[in-house]
Amino acid sequence: MKKCLAICLVLALVQVAGCGRGGGRYDENVSVPKGDPAFPPLGTSWIIDHAGVLSDPVIAAADAVCENLKVDGVAEVVVVVMNGVKQPDLWATHYGRWLGLGRKGLSTGGGNNGVVWLVRPDAEDKLTVSVGRGLPKFTTVDYGAIVDDAVEYFNFNNYDRGVTTLVTQTDEVLRKIHDGK
Repeated sequence: MKKCLAICLVLALVQVAGCGRGGGRYDENVSVPKGDPAFPPLGTSWIIDHAGVLSDPVIAAADAVCENLKVDGVAEVVVVVMNGVKQPDLWATHYGRWLGLGRKGLSTGGGNNGVVWLVRPDAEDKLTVSVGRGLPKFTTVDYGAIVDDAVEYFNFNNYDRGVTTLVTQTDEVLRKIHDGK
């Protein structure tokens, strides 16, 4: 009986210790999906244009909106414009994890509140979103309309207007959700 109790205690301690790894993440996969381009570092802007399709003023204005979302504790939003991504859903999700996007902690405590918008100029489906589990009220009902509006510009190669639409509407919706209105 004592031996069984000791084994159960050891197993319980191992399980608890394992749960603490990775800062409470649900999934530890932060690797680039096979065959896709490497993750770009965040650098000094929330807007990353590896495709070279955005103007500097649009990058600066969109970055300011994303920075205010972070400072106000609403969410951390990154927009990546990149060609060559073949697995956009995995790439965007793993990228958000790789960055450690969103406030630290469990989603039930307000953490994991990151959003990655991936814009792919070279793809038929130009826009992908990955939403952290800390934003359960930011659903397809909310971001579906944002996608529809932004893609209208992307389909005509107007990436400046598309990213502006994407960021401003994301800001509006996330603030409404955050403020409970």
